[in-house]
Amino acid sequence: MSLDFALSKPLADYGRAVRDWSATECRPYAREADELHAAPANWAEILDTSPVPLGRVDKPEAGPIPDFDEGYWVTKLVFTESIGYGDIWVSPTLGAGIGHLVVESMGTPEQIEKWYEPVVSAGLPTGFALTEPGFGTDTSLVATTATRDGDRWVLNGNKIFCSFGATAEYVVVFATIDKSLGAKGINAFVVPKDTPGFVVTRPNEHKLGIRSWGTSALAFDDCAVPLENRLGWTADGSVPAKRSGQSGALGALAYNRPNMAALATGLAQASLDVAGEILAGQKAGFTPQRWAAIEAELQNMNHVLERGRRLNFKAQYLVDGGKPDRALAAMGKGYAPQSCERVIRRCMQLLGPEGGSQDLLLEKWYRDVKIMDIFEGSGQAQRIVVGRTLMGRVAG
Repeated sequence: MSLDFALSKPLADYGRAVRDWSATECRPYAREADELHAAPANWAEILDTSPVPLGRVDKPEAGPIPDFDEGYWVTKLVFTESIGYGDIWVSPTLGAGIGHLVVESMGTPEQIEKWYEPVVSAGLPTGFALTEPGFGTDTSLVATTATRDGDRWVLNGNKIFCSFGATAEYVVVFATIDKSLGAKGINAFVVPKDTPGFVVTRPNEHKLGIRSWGTSALAFDDCAVPLENRLGWTADGSVPAKRSGQSGALGALAYNRPNMAALATGLAQASLDVAGEILAGQKAGFTPQRWAAIEAELQNMNHVLERGRRLNFKAQYLVDGGKPDRALAAMGKGYAPQSCERVIRRCMQLLGPEGGSQDLLLEKWYRDVKIMDIFEGSGQAQRIVVGRTLMGRVAG
């Protein structure tokens, strides 16, 4: 693969088709989705207008996302940015979640066959329940407990901001089997929907941005699951654990972090393009010197977004090539969302009062993009990962 990470023409054309469609057909519903805290009621009909397959869960006959020579994860990166370019509401309607990635990362062959392969082939959403009311980034503070009771594990605790928690086929729940062990006591458990004791206390939490995304609060009240639902573990000890619950969680997140960065990039590119078009229409009102400065600033912001793309493309090329680099994925996730937030903020500033008005979507996209720095590991945590990779555990 060349060092410039140039996309093949088929994948580039596909990404362009998704991007143009998302901007034309989906973006007009962005404000409605934000105000309703849900996708527009006619979302399925909107998806029907796509000129290319989107890999829809609700309508599998519409076709999966095509296969391209670059590989699954690079294709996913292109697709995610292109969808995000229209608006944030579109992505969850297509089915998503990362619980199944934890199953793949930590599960025994039997668990992968039971819980990974079926949801992937059917495109069903899966939940990832790690964050709790008392902590966010520091996963060692998990307070939800799992206690063995004969041939089952009994879970008790609460989780918050679980994407697809209310609609997932199952949720992978992180709980401790021994609090005295700290992070080493954390394990991951598959909890299927409708399991007794598994309660969705709030289907969609109130939040600053991504209001149309269903991020749920969950409660586990004496929620019992079979012994085999503990990932990477067998009751008879016949299968050695692949990794602990904490490292399994982080390992699963690493593959998807560049996609979070790509979603942020899509929003920032949309903001930059909208602002650039409006400013171009106002060119006559600027002095030549001021206009030259504005053009230079817009160009520099495009360069910022391109640097983020290259980092994340490199990370995903390596994953598709069988040589994943956790530190590189952390670099992309640590750089792009914060940079995208600054780009959107500056676009708003360049537009003056209009930039913060609800007449435009920039203020919404600014609210949306802020969570991308926190989702799946904050930028600060990513920089610690990079530092420790370069310098050892003393870094951070």
